[in-house]
Amino acid sequence: MALDKKEFSRLSPGDRIKRLKSLGEEKKKEVDEIEKLILDSMKELKFQELAGEIAPEPKAVDISRLFEADEEHNLEGSAKKAKSLGKGANAYSSIAQSYRDYSQLKAFYGIVGGGGSLTEEQLAAIGSIGERLNFAEKYMTEGEKSASKLIASRAILYKLKKETGIE
Repeated sequence: MALDKKEFSRLSPGDRIKRLKSLGEEKKKEVDEIEKLILDSMKELKFQELAGEIAPEPKAVDISRLFEADEEHNLEGSAKKAKSLGKGANAYSSIAQSYRDYSQLKAFYGIVGGGGSLTEEQLAAIGSIGERLNFAEKYMTEGEKSASKLIASRAILYKLKKETGIE
C-alpha cells in the first residue's frame, strides 16, 4: 500500500500515529517474509548445485542394444549372469542344498553317535559340506552369523541334554 500524504494530513495526530505504526508493522512483516523467501531460494539453489555435482551424466538409452548378439550386454546375457549368481530359481537350489547337507550331517552324527565309523566317501562329504558352509558364511551379515551360531548352539545343547539324560 502506497503512502498517501494527503490522506494522512486529514487524520488526527493520534489516528495518524496508529495508522503509521500499523503500516510499519505490515512493511516489517513483508520484509521478514521476503528475507525468508530469499533464504529458501538460496538453499534450493545450493541444493540444485550439489545435485548437479553428484548426479551422473545422463546417457542416451538405446533399446535395440538389449537384444544384440553380444551376450554380456544384452537382456538374455544379463538374465543368465543373474541366474549364475544365485538369483531366481538358483536360490531355491541353494536352499535345497542346505537341507540336503543338514540331513547328511544328521545321518553322519547318528553313525558316529552310535559308535560307528565313517567311510572315506562320508568323510569327503563332510569336507565339502564344510567348504560350502565356510563359503556361505563369508556372505552373511553379522546378524545372520549370530543367528546361525544360536541355532547351532541350540542343536548341540539339545543333543547334550538328550545324551546325558538331563531332559
